[in-house]
Amino acid sequence: MQRLFAVLSLLGALLFAQIPELLQQYRQRLGGAADELTVIVRNFDEDSRRSGYDRSGALGVMAKNPEQLVRDQAQRMTEYVRRLDRLNEQQSALANGVTPAAILAVAVDYDKPIMAQAWSAYAPALPTTLTGIVFAIIGWCLSYAAFLVLGAVAGSRGRVAA
Repeated sequence: MQRLFAVLSLLGALLFAQIPELLQQYRQRLGGAADELTVIVRNFDEDSRRSGYDRSGALGVMAKNPEQLVRDQAQRMTEYVRRLDRLNEQQSALANGVTPAAILAVAVDYDKPIMAQAWSAYAPALPTTLTGIVFAIIGWCLSYAAFLVLGAVAGSRGRVAA
């Protein structure tokens, strides 16, 4: 039975080995999105300063404007600023590579559009990097341990029923 668990755990190893590659795809797309949002927010800040406002002051003026279009643009710019802050936080978390902190940061607060793009462009591959191999080993160990626990639970239930 343990041999079967060891073989089945290879699936867990292959799945875990994909995490670094998927995060790499996500990181690249994250950088592009953050760069574009940085330009948009920087341009808004420059326009605001030329008009005598800081960012929050300009957004406040726009939010009180009688024109719906201007109020909508204020709301959209506020959303851009928030998203840029989130993307920058994730870039910082991913700056040191695929670490437990980076995985947690992405798992807890990933950007849905960017992750959807990364996932659609992602192609599974066998790990060739040290990180991928380490993740494969971790995946195998976790899978094997889970199968052992499930096997023990199933075995003890069978003995109780008998």
